[in-house]
Formats: sequence, C-alpha cells, structure tokens
Amino acid sequence: MNAKNLFQPIRSDGPESHLKNKKRTPTMGGIFIILATLITTFLFIDIYNRYILVICSIMICFASIGLVDDLMKVLFKNTKGFRGSHRIIIQFAIIGLAFLWLNLIDPIHATGEIFFPIGSHHYLALNLSIYIIFVTIVIVGSSNAVNLTDGLDGLVSVPAIINLICLVLLIHASSTPELASKFNVPHVLFTGEIIFFCIALIGSILAFLTFNLKPAKIFMGDVGSLGIGSVLGLIAIIVKQEFVFFLISILFVAEALSVILQVGSYKLRKKRIFLMAPLHHHFEKLGWGEQKVVYSFWASSLIFAIIGTFVFLY
Repeated sequence: MNAKNLFQPIRSDGPESHLKNKKRTPTMGGIFIILATLITTFLFIDIYNRYILVICSIMICFASIGLVDDLMKVLFKNTKGFRGSHRIIIQFAIIGLAFLWLNLIDPIHATGEIFFPIGSHHYLALNLSIYIIFVTIVIVGSSNAVNLTDGLDGLVSVPAIINLICLVLLIHASSTPELASKFNVPHVLFTGEIIFFCIALIGSILAFLTFNLKPAKIFMGDVGSLGIGSVLGLIAIIVKQEFVFFLISILFVAEALSVILQVGSYKLRKKRIFLMAPLHHHFEKLGWGEQKVVYSFWASSLIFAIIGTFVFLY
C-alpha cells in the first residue's frame, strides 16, 4: 500500500470546504493514540489489575474494528467502510464477553442496579438480562457516538479529554471508601488504578491534538474514535456512574441522536430533520465556519461536564 492510499475519502454530499481542503489528509492517526496509551500502561501501570486488563482488551478490540473500517475506506475509496450491521454485531459480542469478565472481578456488576445521584440517591434495579443489554448499549453507543462526532479538525479530542477528567473524579470517589460513603455512591474495589490509565489516555490525545487542530495534518480515524469511545463507556459502567456519564456526554449523545433521527425521518417520511447529519455538519450547512462549530461544541461539552459533576456532588 503506497502513501496515497492513506488519504481519507470525503463524503460527496458534505460541506464544499471539506471536499476542497480535506481530501488529501491522511487518516488512521488514532493508531498512535492507542499505541501510546497501551505502551504507557504496560510500562507504568499495574497491568495485573484486572480492570486494567479488561479496559485494555476492549480498547484493542474496538480499535481493531475501527482499523479494519479505516482500511476498507482507504483501500476501496468509499466513505462507508465496514458494514454497520456487521460492526454492531461484533461489538455486542465483545461487550457480552467483557461483562462476564467484570462479574468474575466483582459481583457488584451482576446486581443489575443503575445509580441515580438525585435527591437521596436512588437505584433502579433491573433484571440481569435487561441490565446486560443496557451495559452493551452504553458502551457500543459511546464508541459509535464518539466516532460520529469525529468529523471536524480537533472536534472530538477536547470533549473526550473533558469526559476523561470527569471520569477520574468519579473513579476517585468510587474507589475511596470515605468518599463513596460521603457521596452515597457505590464503592467499587480495585478501581483506583484506572485513574492512571485515564491520565495516560489524556496525554496521548493531547499529543495527537497538536497534529489534528485546523488545518489537520492527520485525521484520527475510526481506529482512534471507536477505541476511545468504548473506553469511556466501559469506565462509566465499571464505576456504576452511567447516569452521570450520560450528562457529561450529552454532546456525543446529541451527535448520535441527530443521525438516528435523520435516518428514521427519511425512511418513514422521506423528509430530513437536519440539513445534514451528524449535528456538526448541520451547523456548517447553516453557514457556520468550521472553527466556530468546533469551539462551540467544546464549550458545550465543558458546560455539560460541569452540570454532570455538580449533580454527582450535590
């Protein structure tokens, strides 16, 4: 494969500036994020911690799916890549195995309880089968939502970092008995080591961001966005803070929801809700400049992260 095959195919129906400015930008830069994080983990973090093993395994699996997707795009010069239904089936199977692994680590993951830090802090108890489906949707949804958000130079990196910082706070509270009791949250044993993994991932994303800011010298690609997104969802599941994770990740949720609504509306009514989906392209079609969209989405991500953290603390 020669160098020209590494260029990211650009959607023909996308904003005109993309066709002009991005068609010769190489992709799959997320490989460096994944490798840097894994190397740092193996060198400086306790890899015998079973949660670290689960997280690294999921990151590798989802990044591998993304890598295959990226290779299919650049080799066959199409924007669709891996067939969506096949990708989802594989992702569901991987998460099913990961959930069984989590149950072997700590039975708290088999309780089927979802924590809501509202008022006196309530729990919703689900049937285990339904809870497994819920866990799968959270992780698969997170990975694909981050993937859909990765459409503009630097757009996905800062919100991912903001989410990781929030998750570090949640992990610290959940792994410390005194804090878990103070905030009335589930105390999950042996999760403190995940903080160092999050720091390693933040550092890797920051290093990549220097090459991904406008004008991007390289795109993250599915290999990076799927790997990062899966880790975000999995960590939220491990510390049993799915509701707070939903709040701090509303930007990613909105991006994914815009695609679901757009596709559903067109199939049912032959009408589009947005000028273009995902949501960031809708604003570009409205005439917003790329950097204005990116900075606005960064600010929105920060606001939702603050709201989610406030809800958790109070």
